Amino acid sequence: MKVVWDQEIQNYVTEEVINGVKLKVYKDRPKTLIETFENSAALYPDKVALVHGDDRLTYRELREQVHNMAFQLRNGYGVQKGDRVALLLMNGVPFVVGVYAALQIGAIAVPLNTKLRTPELEYMLQNSGAKIVITNLEWWPNISPIIGNIPVQHIFVTSEMAPEGTQPYRLLVQEPAAEWVREEVNEHDAAIIMYTSGTTGRPKGAVNTHFNLIHSAMNYALCFDLTTEDSTLVAVPLFHITGFAAQLVPFIYLGGKIVLMPMFKADQFLKLIQEEAITHVIASPTVYVMTMMRPDYTEYDTKSFRCAAFGGAPMPAETVKRLMKWIPGLELHNAYGLTETTSPVTLMPHQHQVRKLSTVGIPVPVGETKVVDPGTREELPPGQIGELLVKGPMVVPEYWQNEAATKLAIVDGWFATGDLAMIDEEGFVTIMDRIKDMINRGGEKIYSAEVEDVLYSNTKIMEAAIVGVPDSTFGEVVKAYVVPRPGETLSEEEVKQWVAERMAKYKVPAYVEFLEALPRNPNGKIIKTQLRYVTNQ
Repeated sequence: MKVVWDQEIQNYVTEEVINGVKLKVYKDRPKTLIETFENSAALYPDKVALVHGDDRLTYRELREQVHNMAFQLRNGYGVQKGDRVALLLMNGVPFVVGVYAALQIGAIAVPLNTKLRTPELEYMLQNSGAKIVITNLEWWPNISPIIGNIPVQHIFVTSEMAPEGTQPYRLLVQEPAAEWVREEVNEHDAAIIMYTSGTTGRPKGAVNTHFNLIHSAMNYALCFDLTTEDSTLVAVPLFHITGFAAQLVPFIYLGGKIVLMPMFKADQFLKLIQEEAITHVIASPTVYVMTMMRPDYTEYDTKSFRCAAFGGAPMPAETVKRLMKWIPGLELHNAYGLTETTSPVTLMPHQHQVRKLSTVGIPVPVGETKVVDPGTREELPPGQIGELLVKGPMVVPEYWQNEAATKLAIVDGWFATGDLAMIDEEGFVTIMDRIKDMINRGGEKIYSAEVEDVLYSNTKIMEAAIVGVPDSTFGEVVKAYVVPRPGETLSEEEVKQWVAERMAKYKVPAYVEFLEALPRNPNGKIIKTQLRYVTNQ
């Protein structure tokens, strides 16, 4: 029998035909992100909207800055509907103001990863055709060498001393708007272009529409039972789909409080949960592991903290047990999604989290999933492993200026995730591997999730990942990368023996390498392409 969301949530769902495809959608939904922002500002003008360091902005104050910037961008710098505004910014007030100001005049925000190097930035700024860049001073050296190669007309720097060729950010927000400016926007208009990680070839710009983002906001709000009284602590970058679509957009929609961290630090994380009465966090399992590594973590007041979501990597059973012991009653939710699905594909109903720990939950109320044969795209029955396809109002309509990639990825409304998965009889989805990461050892298929789950069951291991490495006899064999817990010692033989006692011989790592940390992207996902080049064989 399939597990489904509560009837109260299902009552929000109906069906509509969008571009010839029948989709489950939320009825009575807001049509644009600006509508959600204006609603919250009107309903809760004196409520704290943003906290970042010493900055505390109410919804009224945030609205004023957004209006000021919207006026300047359009009337002072010629930004029109459909133009792109790039944001190369750490988590902070300028990022939030920049996004909603751009959207208010019908422009498209382009959040950029602050870890990008100059050639990567050059490609994305050329591809997006961004007219404006707003950046922190520390990233200016990455942009200055390519000024002559990109279509950017104005660059604003969040510093009083703006370098030559740039202007100070304050020019966009300090002058009161001479008039209220707003462009009519359709819910299917683009809101943001968010570039994928580009693990193969050039990064692709996923076009997330207002329609996509509204549905993601409602997915999180309904499935996590969030209200205007909730507050979220953003310990992941806003330029990534998790920070943007799972925290910023839902909490603006709700009129909740958003507390921003420029980067994760366990002591500050705990301090902010206590001081700001944080109720909600979504982050990688590593955030929770590192937090509980502090000897004083139980000394903080966490009685407000009720909803902890995680994704991007397996959550070790030991970590779940410690979380539940630390904060009894804490609701735990696994989550799985991609940039192209505007974050959530599946979410875990918290009452099933412990029972279904190795899965990523069930499809969101407006989502559909199926597993197909990667070659034929024929649907496979429950329990069989194939490529996971996703359908719903969260799926982006296209990649920016990349028709070929769009047609390859989206067929009849179904998005091909590139992930190998299994759906059980109850509808719970288990992610086994990326198709390109599956290991083929002499014809035997080995899925990362299986071996990594066994490694994580060893309490001496804090992090683990496996990859396939070349072998003259079998073509590929398993190599494990292991990060021991602080104070623990492990040998290569000990790790191999642990797996050998629990799995078939062909799944046992041929090599084990110990690292201080695994390479991860901003969402906490392990970057296995980098691991393949880390070798001491």
